[in-house]
Amino acid sequence: MNNKCTKCGEVKPLTLFTKNKNKKNGHQSWCKKCSNNGKHKYRNTKNGYLREIYGSMSRRELSKDKWSRKSRCFFTFDEFLTAFDKHKSIYGMRSAWGPGPDRLEEHLPITMIREGKGQLGKKGALKGSKRTASNLSVDRLDPNLDYTLQNIIFIRFDENRRKNNSSYSDCKIQMGLHEQRFIDMNAI
Repeated sequence: MNNKCTKCGEVKPLTLFTKNKNKKNGHQSWCKKCSNNGKHKYRNTKNGYLREIYGSMSRRELSKDKWSRKSRCFFTFDEFLTAFDKHKSIYGMRSAWGPGPDRLEEHLPITMIREGKGQLGKKGALKGSKRTASNLSVDRLDPNLDYTLQNIIFIRFDENRRKNNSSYSDCKIQMGLHEQRFIDMNAI
């Protein structure tokens, strides 16, 4: 049996359409190729990119990882979008990780590029995609707390990886050790 794709207009076998029990013929109206191209284009828009990040934060609430605690997201997508717009008004398309808004030239630029074929693979990553180091990433200031608007900052993926799970108290300890060794000159 065949079906006509409403996007490209081609008549194709039903195996090239995603199943959808809510449709009359049991399949989507767009073929898989057109659907994947549409998803890919949407993910490369500001809203599409941010919606994907927001989705990954809110899904973490549902997952139970045996190595880390369950993180919850306490804001809506619209609040998340407003927070990003506020970030852009202060930093532009630059990372918040740096010396401060008065020295923006020292902050690294952020991109929002999704590569791949538009089709999701394992763990929600795009098939054929590679991590782009300069892409936008949302980081929790304190990894021991949940996702709240007060606890998130917009930084680059490579900065987030480097920071990883350093808590505020860990940073204070490390700063104390640094001051002790290099400022007060108290070697072991």
